[in-house]
Amino acid sequence: MSGFRGRLARLVPHLRPLGLESTTQGTIAQRGALSMAGLLAQGGLRFATSWLIGQVAGKVVLGTVAAAMSMGTILALLWPTTTGSAASKYIARARGAQDTVELHAVTAHFRRRALQSGIVLSLLAFPLWATVGNGLWPEAWAVSAFTAAYAGYTFTRGVQYGTGQVARATLWDIGCAAIGLAVLVALLLLGVRGPALLSALALSYAAYTLGGLPRGVDRGATLPAGLRSELDQVVLLGVAGSVASSGFLQISMIVAKNLDAAEAGQFAAAMTTATPASLLAVSLSLVLFPALAEEWGRGDKALFRTQTDQATRVLVLAMVTVLGSMILCSRLVMSLWGPQFDAETLVFPLLLLAILASNIATASVNALATRSKNLMQLSSGASLIGLAVGALVWVFVIPSLGIVGIAIGYLAGTLVGALVPLVTEWRIGGHRWGLLLGRAALGLVLLIGLFVAERALGVPVLAEPLIALLFCLVWWTLSRKDLRLVPRRRRTPHPSA
Repeated sequence: MSGFRGRLARLVPHLRPLGLESTTQGTIAQRGALSMAGLLAQGGLRFATSWLIGQVAGKVVLGTVAAAMSMGTILALLWPTTTGSAASKYIARARGAQDTVELHAVTAHFRRRALQSGIVLSLLAFPLWATVGNGLWPEAWAVSAFTAAYAGYTFTRGVQYGTGQVARATLWDIGCAAIGLAVLVALLLLGVRGPALLSALALSYAAYTLGGLPRGVDRGATLPAGLRSELDQVVLLGVAGSVASSGFLQISMIVAKNLDAAEAGQFAAAMTTATPASLLAVSLSLVLFPALAEEWGRGDKALFRTQTDQATRVLVLAMVTVLGSMILCSRLVMSLWGPQFDAETLVFPLLLLAILASNIATASVNALATRSKNLMQLSSGASLIGLAVGALVWVFVIPSLGIVGIAIGYLAGTLVGALVPLVTEWRIGGHRWGLLLGRAALGLVLLIGLFVAERALGVPVLAEPLIALLFCLVWWTLSRKDLRLVPRRRRTPHPSA
């Protein structure tokens, strides 16, 4: 009984309204692990949603629901999602500078902007789904509800990470994911089909939003006009970058739906299976971005550089290992979707390669966004150019390759959007990444060679894990220096680092 009471006592503070001045708990590594757990829960919810819909309702319904989800996600990217990311940065910076007035002022400003944009964009979902999405008006309410709830979720998550309350955010992620999954199963059993199934995710995100709203925000705290303008400009720049990077994959899903309904289901299955592989980079980004901003606010440039370097090395090591293994086991992984889906499709490994490229650049993108608005603008511009490159590739390859052409275009555009910030941070930060990136390139050459040989020689599906293991052993041998050094370089010079 005493053990239960102890666990309950530790749980209760996470159920109370969020306090802006709460003490940051744990190191970056510990917060990263907690963040991973929360994102696994949310990623698991999205994967389970798509998988259950695909198994129960079929490929065509899955394609329609995935396109509706992508539209809602893109709409949220148009302001609320970036507002959450910016709030994470500026809240952490104000906490690092111990400026209580600015802390409350920026929180109030971002909360107001998130509410305003969330309402407008959720209303915009009605005509968009009925026209661009080729949907029906009765279906649009679910897309609208999903947009509003997801907008609230991304904002409140950013605030919780900005205040260092990662354990709290993780608890709510896990609990709300369980709610969403239970509601989805109930809807499927009741015979609900189409975009209305998104109401399960909408309910999950709405519960998270209500649980993560900050309390005690001083509405009387005012921002200087210059800082208010800076905040809005940073969000605007972030919107451009988010739509061109994160939104690129969602746009690809909508293009696939308008190309062929059944093939859209195949693309949705590949996309849903590929995206959880990026959870390490996303969780690291959620923790690293406010941490970098806090160190920048303190003026600790040496630790800022060390954290960026260490995060990049971890990402290269982990992403090549995880995503490379998934690429080599792609037929085995895709067979989980059953016989109505094509396990041989090249869409899945192509999407994984694109995600690999974007994930490796995650720490550089965060570092540039923290350094200055101009460098953030450079990253956003690179993403926009990447989107244009991808769309141009689509024009030439989709007519002959179909959804495989969509994946090729996405890969081409993502490479452009990832390489520019990575090379820029490499030079500006004075990092010693020459051998690191050369090793990554060698690993990718080996990976592609093994994949081509695997398909050309007709290697049995059950033998794919052995090939993946061989690849990992070679890759870990090449990366043995980082395997030894990364744990040793972990340090916590500040209680809130």
